[in-house]
Amino acid sequence: MRRSHFQKLIGVMKAHITNYLTPISLSLLWAFGSLLGFCMIMQVTSGIFLSFYYNSNTELAFFSVENIMRNIKFGWFIRYTHVNVASFIFLFLYIHMGKALYFRSYTRTRLWLSGCALFVLLMLTAFSGYVLVWGQMSLWAATVITNFFSSVPFIGHELVEWIWGGFTVSKPTLTRFFSIHFLAGLVVAFTSLVHLVILHEEGSSNPMGVQSHDNINFSPFFLQKDLFWFFIFLVPLSYFIFFRPNAFMHPANYERANPFVTPKNIVPEWYFLPFYTVLKSIPNKEGGIIAMGLSIVSIVCLPFIDRHTLIKSPNVRILWKFFFWSFVFNFIFLGWLGEQPAEMPYTLYGQFSTGYYFFFIWILIPFIGRLESHILLQKEN
Repeated sequence: MRRSHFQKLIGVMKAHITNYLTPISLSLLWAFGSLLGFCMIMQVTSGIFLSFYYNSNTELAFFSVENIMRNIKFGWFIRYTHVNVASFIFLFLYIHMGKALYFRSYTRTRLWLSGCALFVLLMLTAFSGYVLVWGQMSLWAATVITNFFSSVPFIGHELVEWIWGGFTVSKPTLTRFFSIHFLAGLVVAFTSLVHLVILHEEGSSNPMGVQSHDNINFSPFFLQKDLFWFFIFLVPLSYFIFFRPNAFMHPANYERANPFVTPKNIVPEWYFLPFYTVLKSIPNKEGGIIAMGLSIVSIVCLPFIDRHTLIKSPNVRILWKFFFWSFVFNFIFLGWLGEQPAEMPYTLYGQFSTGYYFFFIWILIPFIGRLESHILLQKEN
């Protein structure tokens, strides 16, 4: 019986790794999914080791992190690995999602929705982990974000107090964020497996945007290629860990959390900045929260927004290329604006960039698709 289960497990591994047929034309852009998988393994491993020494008491949390850095053997290496890999995960994730947008891979609804679920879960995991440092920016980021729930009609105030575990962000809040961070990591791991299974059921896309009949086994050909890019990735990762470990961290987070001193400019981590700009661009608090939520929901809704485009390959979509790269530039610009103070002219720039963000997703994508499909059908007739 046990041998039978073991053989079934080997069969599943062969089906999803060794014998999985992959289009031969895949480029480097298709390696970022595998790189994300490698990074998540590194995050789970380093996170487990960090949890051995972390203390979620507000009086000790900041010092427990310092203890890991200074007194635990290789603790500095584990923590800097965990922090910097988190940034690389979101960098690779944005590239991976950008590739799916560019090649219209989002039309495979189940795969896109499972990927979006991963995106939201990773945002939750990253934010809860950011709070655990219990530095100045961690405390005030938690205060700002949890206060969003006060906008919920009728029960907003009670909901915020329930999340806090009291009347302010305090020890119960930090304990809950620690539990959320740990559990969210496990859910991310499970959702990644679901995403992988769906991918292998539907098959990988390719740069041409058509069904490929020229396929080869994933292993050893693409497995070797993905491992090669993983070892290449270790070079910049090592640079940041050993030479610029704090490049992605806010200086204020090296000060212990103080509820009586408010930072001059409260900002989240860099990978949340575009959505933070959307929030700041709306003068009304409730309107800003709704707009920020819609900016994520819009990404989720892409398969339902773009239903009429007949062409998938961007090689023949000149108009699409122009507007796609303008959207990429706009997204980076939104990130830059997120670091700027909420004052003129940055607020005005943010409003224009936010408007273009929604205009591109809800208007341009379906319009360009319909226009190109119309031209294609006219040529065929």
